[in-house]
Amino acid sequence: MRRPPAPVVVAVAVLAAVAGTAAGAALMARVQDSGARTAPEPTTTLPAPVATSAPQAPGSAVLLAWTPASLDPGLAAAAAADPAVQATSVVAAGVVDLVATRDAGGAPVDALDGGWAYPLDSIAVDPASHAEFAGLADRAAVAGLAPGQALLGRTSAGLRRLGPGGVLRVAGGLELTVAAVVDDTAIGGAELAVDRASGEALGLTTPRFVLAAYTGDRAAIETRWRAALSGGDNVRFRGPGETPFLRHGDAVLPQAQIKARFGEFAYRPGAGDQVEQDPAWQQANLVQVELPIIGRARCHRDVVGALAGALGEVERSGLAPLVDPAGFAGCWNARRTRGGIALSRHAWGVAVDLNAGANPTGFASVQDPRLLEVFARWGFTEGSGWLVPDAGHFEYVAPPTASATP
Repeated sequence: MRRPPAPVVVAVAVLAAVAGTAAGAALMARVQDSGARTAPEPTTTLPAPVATSAPQAPGSAVLLAWTPASLDPGLAAAAAADPAVQATSVVAAGVVDLVATRDAGGAPVDALDGGWAYPLDSIAVDPASHAEFAGLADRAAVAGLAPGQALLGRTSAGLRRLGPGGVLRVAGGLELTVAAVVDDTAIGGAELAVDRASGEALGLTTPRFVLAAYTGDRAAIETRWRAALSGGDNVRFRGPGETPFLRHGDAVLPQAQIKARFGEFAYRPGAGDQVEQDPAWQQANLVQVELPIIGRARCHRDVVGALAGALGEVERSGLAPLVDPAGFAGCWNARRTRGGIALSRHAWGVAVDLNAGANPTGFASVQDPRLLEVFARWGFTEGSGWLVPDAGHFEYVAPPTASATP
């Protein structure tokens, strides 16, 4: 079922990129579910965003906008009609199940047993429109993307061990030829990008965010776009440098970065939102540990040190009453997100739910800011400021900072 692990040099290179780009993610907002109350912007002091090489159309500023679950149609229409906007790209996104690959010479690279697949975080774009938002080095590759072809981000290409000419076969039998490998920022940190026609065939039909190249006053544009929303004012706006990747759900690492840091597993559907996960990956990566305050947990072995460090600092600082052991709702859980689209970071065992009963999804946080500050120092974002709040959820985004107290 499983292929051999990717060469260590790939993981090391990508980990360095993760450490550099993820530090700013703790300030941003993302969506896990839909249809819940709007949360205010986070007020907790967390690591500042880092500068990125996010693409930008020449002579213009770039604005990202996204709404929960699906891009609000009023927002997309407002962006397209705004007189201050010169170009837009509406990006559809979802998960594509990969079942086999072969290299440019036709030799098999990955081949999974029937029913098993690798989940790929994927987007579908209009190539000509989206090319306006790619860096100069990748603009021609994006513009030239044709039906039946795919672009791989550099991180994804390392995981797949594929370059141009490689072939990916997805569930259902459709095959895609790799047209080019592009910088991760060119495709919003996704693993795979295709054109609209291929996206339709792959089920990538849900618009998730819009990119706009504009001139003039950003605040005025945001005001106009908010007024056009059909679903209220539950929207996030971001610009280059404010988030590591211009994409929806920008408070957490893209799935490609999680895979590069914690490994990739094959999966197949289980009951409800559960999935069946490659037992070999589980055996190699999951450990049962005793953590301060909350007790026994099963987590990814590479996140245990940070979790123990955060909870240990909480305990040593006399803040243990801020964590109710009965409110610990788990670490590893092989399931999809509550929206049912992507895999939860719990499937990797790199997220933990604390004080869950007092902080249900969709409601304002009652977490103590001192708890959030400790976990931020140890490399975890939390969901109190997400578009759909999930204040009980803490998730890995970066290695501990220098200010973390061992």
